[in-house]
Amino acid sequence: MKIGDIVHLNWTPQSGNEMAKNHYGVILSCSEFNQLIPRVMVAPITSKFHEAYSPLRVDLNSINKKVEGYICIDHLRAIDPETRNLKLIGDEISFPCREQCRFVLKKIFSV
Repeated sequence: MKIGDIVHLNWTPQSGNEMAKNHYGVILSCSEFNQLIPRVMVAPITSKFHEAYSPLRVDLNSINKKVEGYICIDHLRAIDPETRNLKLIGDEISFPCREQCRFVLKKIFSV
């Protein structure tokens, strides 16, 4: 698994208004991080666009067009791929989409 891979997983259990049930997501952690600990950082993909969250949502531009929607960076989660039954779907986000995700993450986590 590497940054930009599109995956399918079960987001339950969840709390409050977090995404739940089965959804697609995008891995946003680098391979080095994924090898150090038994978790990956994943942001879910939704088909709905909410204007209020627009600075935190990135329009998905996948290479093979298997999934469409918006990457919800505001719902980023560290998940255990084994217990969440994570499956690679054979698609990944484009380089410009990856760069846009990186830009939003830098804005959120700038310390």
